[in-house]
Amino acid sequence: MSIPLDRRTLLRATGVAVGAAGLTALPATATSGEVFQHGLASGDPLPTTVLLWTRVTPTPASLPGSGVGPSVDVQWQVAADRAFTRVVAGGTVATGPDRDHTVKVDATGLSPATTYYFRFRLNEAVSDVGTTKTAPAAEANVQHLRFGVVSCANWQAGHFAAYRHLAERGDLDLVVHLGDYLYEYGPGEFPVGYAVRPHVPPREALTLSDYRQRHAQYKTDPNLRALHAAAPWTITWDDHESANDAWSGGAGNHDPATEGDWASRRAAARRAYFEWMPVRNTGDRLYRKLRFGKLAELSMLDLRSHRSKQVKILSGEADDPNRSIAGAEQLSWLIDGLVSSTARWKLVGTR
Repeated sequence: MSIPLDRRTLLRATGVAVGAAGLTALPATATSGEVFQHGLASGDPLPTTVLLWTRVTPTPASLPGSGVGPSVDVQWQVAADRAFTRVVAGGTVATGPDRDHTVKVDATGLSPATTYYFRFRLNEAVSDVGTTKTAPAAEANVQHLRFGVVSCANWQAGHFAAYRHLAERGDLDLVVHLGDYLYEYGPGEFPVGYAVRPHVPPREALTLSDYRQRHAQYKTDPNLRALHAAAPWTITWDDHESANDAWSGGAGNHDPATEGDWASRRAAARRAYFEWMPVRNTGDRLYRKLRFGKLAELSMLDLRSHRSKQVKILSGEADDPNRSIAGAEQLSWLIDGLVSSTARWKLVGTR
């Protein structure tokens, strides 16, 4: 749903003055659906902050992974009501081909445990409205929480009905995605040699452009877009966001002889991931905690970045005490957090 918005009213409400020179004109025929082709999302809610995300297509040539197109200023708003008569936060953020025209902003100064509505604008094009919710204050006496838990969404294997059912509920405080948000394989390569709907690009994802295109394709799914718009998410990666059976130094589905350097491929996959996902940019560290009052604390893990190479179960190597899935630093962080947490429920997000 696009909401008409007077430019002067928007700038007055957000307190942001944007010069006309800072905006790039769209074709006269451009619609909000053409500009905001990949929906919007929110993630990692804190008591007074939530991360907002979208992606703009400022010109017809500014396709995901193309590396072309103008730099533009995108406006954003957060409101206490869906009609945006009570705007509580807003501003502008610059984006361009260097970040694949993705937009990510932390909306701050919000109230704990509160439902908000958010949207974006580029010139006259206004995005759909998203719903998000901040976390309760750390010491709040929270009585209940409702999470939707998902993982392993393979575009080629079928349609995302689970996302649709969750989006239709209307009662989720958070969606927890435990990894394999997308799959790297080319058309028909996985799981059993068929594709209900083939992957784009039509090959295995190896380069930054490939991973950007693959993320973009997944975010054209209407059920995935609906769930992103319905509630905040917290997400971690598993292996297919880069390559099957990934570990700290390689992957089962990576052949250096024909597919190049693993470190370069992993860096490309991770850069695209942080561009296209509603997670905060924290370098290579993806594990983090979310607190929901006194009721629960959620530790989201990263079990691919620090993992030892897989070996056969009955081999002597499997008994090596130096082998690890989480890595020493992350494991210590997890244990210390579980021991010291005062939350009633200590939840761990992992697969």
